Amino acid sequence: MKKAFITIFKIVAGIVSIIIPLMVFLFLGDNLIIIHDYSRLKWVALIICAIGFYISGLINRKTPLKFIPFLYISLLLFFPLRCFYFPLIVFLVLFATISLFITRKEFHKKYKSLSLLLMVGMFIYFLFSQPLIIREGRNINEDFDGNLINGKVIWNFSKEKNHQLPNDIFLDTDNNEVKLQSFKNKTIYVSFWATWCKPCLLQKPELEKLKSHFKDNSDIIFIDITLDDSKQNWQKYIDYNKPQGLQLRSKYPTKTRELFKISGIPADFIISPKGELKALGSIPLAYNLLSDSNILEGFINSRQEDISKFKTVEYAKSEYGGNEYYTTDGKNRLSEAVINIYLDTIRKMQKPKYVYLMMKGTKQHNDSIIHEVGIRLSDVKIKLEE
Repeated sequence: MKKAFITIFKIVAGIVSIIIPLMVFLFLGDNLIIIHDYSRLKWVALIICAIGFYISGLINRKTPLKFIPFLYISLLLFFPLRCFYFPLIVFLVLFATISLFITRKEFHKKYKSLSLLLMVGMFIYFLFSQPLIIREGRNINEDFDGNLINGKVIWNFSKEKNHQLPNDIFLDTDNNEVKLQSFKNKTIYVSFWATWCKPCLLQKPELEKLKSHFKDNSDIIFIDITLDDSKQNWQKYIDYNKPQGLQLRSKYPTKTRELFKISGIPADFIISPKGELKALGSIPLAYNLLSDSNILEGFINSRQEDISKFKTVEYAKSEYGGNEYYTTDGKNRLSEAVINIYLDTIRKMQKPKYVYLMMKGTKQHNDSIIHEVGIRLSDVKIKLEE
């Protein structure tokens, strides 16, 4: 009885030990880690997994092997971090297994060394497969030419692949699998949305007008992709509203968000006939892009933003009600009052002639409305939209 109690205690302690490095990254990361957007980096999840399971393995190095699989329950902790998707989950399991394996005395040292070498090699691959950006200030922003402000790129070996269409799987209304790569030599307008997303639903009429404008152009395909977990709600919306274009839903919403780097919805993209894509912040801008292939190609290959396309205001003003926030960097959220104080602070400290808030786009994240904004300093007075 005592032996069984000790075994159970060690298993529980092992699970708790895996939680420790995870909690450190979650609650202390913003203050201690100067790596920009570290939660999106795959190698961060892998190193948390390796450290946690290694500590757990040390605690359970004498625990009978038949009880060790219970430690894998801790992998469910990576689900809220949006790391619980294929193929990343396979590597998390592999890192967990190797970390436990090298702590066991019954296995030969040679095999443990080879396993550790394999894990280190995979970690190095993931470490350099994504850009590493260091924060040099509290927040990182980009100017209109796409250059970083308060940030320094340490490495980015994926620049040439930034605009390539990710390989993802979607389902149509009959549950048939669809890949966007199957629409060869076509220009594709993709809109990610969900039935629970208020800004998505408010954007729908404008999107349908865009579809109607190009309905006679067979070289342009409009695809709406829902991130709904409920197929029933999605199907009900389609049956009632009968939207134009191809209607799909993501087979793996979490993976889709990761592949397309979607932080909030609605999120619209234009895909060229060459299979290159770029996010679009304004539906009106799509009319020019879809009408001229040269303009489209230039847009996809350039990071420069056309600031004349953004709504410009002097102060933020609530539009939807409820939980509304503003972000200048895609990460930190500011309330309406705080963003307006920030604008007045700039006016007082920098003393430019005019300071405006540019409304780049509006998306929904969980139960919150997020306005993507930019600060514009001007020497001339700009005519504001009502």
